[in-house]
Amino acid sequence: MAFKPGGPGKISFPGAYWTDPEPSGEFATLVIPIKRVSNLIILEAKVDTMEGNFVLDTGAPYLVLNQTYFRNYPHYNEQDAGGINGDAGVAFRTSVRNLDIAELHYDRLLADVTNLSAIENSRNIKVLGLLGTKLFSKFVITVDLFQNQLYIHKLNKDGEIPAAEQLYHDPILKMPFYYANNAILFKASVNDNQLWFAFDTGAETNLIDYRQAKKLLPTLQVINRSKLTGIGGSTFEVIYAKFEKLSVGERVFTNNKVIITSLEQMGKAYGRDIDGMLGSDFFGRAVFTINFVKKEFIMYTNKNE
Repeated sequence: MAFKPGGPGKISFPGAYWTDPEPSGEFATLVIPIKRVSNLIILEAKVDTMEGNFVLDTGAPYLVLNQTYFRNYPHYNEQDAGGINGDAGVAFRTSVRNLDIAELHYDRLLADVTNLSAIENSRNIKVLGLLGTKLFSKFVITVDLFQNQLYIHKLNKDGEIPAAEQLYHDPILKMPFYYANNAILFKASVNDNQLWFAFDTGAETNLIDYRQAKKLLPTLQVINRSKLTGIGGSTFEVIYAKFEKLSVGERVFTNNKVIITSLEQMGKAYGRDIDGMLGSDFFGRAVFTINFVKKEFIMYTNKNE
């Protein structure tokens, strides 16, 4: 589990194996209302007979369920679940008969079950689980936080949204991403220092790893430092800072905020070291689209502007 500033999607399951889900549904584009809780993106979904709130979380690899509500599901195996703030307790693998996200339907899904109570307690909301990247691997998703809408698009034979279903035009940013272990990764520059970032809709701010921050500190404006206690009882320091220039693709974003902490556990989850994570402070500035088939990341200005 992550500490509050980083969001919920920082759970790693070493050695986890998850088969490709087979989605079904009669639609061209699904329009799903979004609820915002703090900077989290919440949607309604249904697992078997239980319906409620799920976090859209590209920092999670697949379906993750809250053990508070799914502890009695069959245990296939148990394993330690680690997060960026230490041990998150014991997780187990299970299966669900059905997952429904509006008219999008999945049968017989594997899922991991772990403790998500920190999300619920800090935000006073019941959360049944996390919806990770693997669930959307055959689609394009568009998130419009200005209209509080999520769009799930089926693709044409060229791996694109059909022209009749295209809602946004004239992108301000379009770039490829690297998809590794179900994580969205791309290069970006912080004050002209190039780093590898994971794109994480479950992160409530941007994060940079301590190891990279050492060379960046002269270019950062430190706002404060604090000690936090992780779920496993470990204490660690985080630094909250600002920096002027974030360059992603050919787009420059100014007036950025970041938390500096250890991302070592997340690197293990992704199977490679990462230098940082781009969260709500980044993606909340524009409508964004993720094409999982073509591995493209696109941003648009609010269509009402």
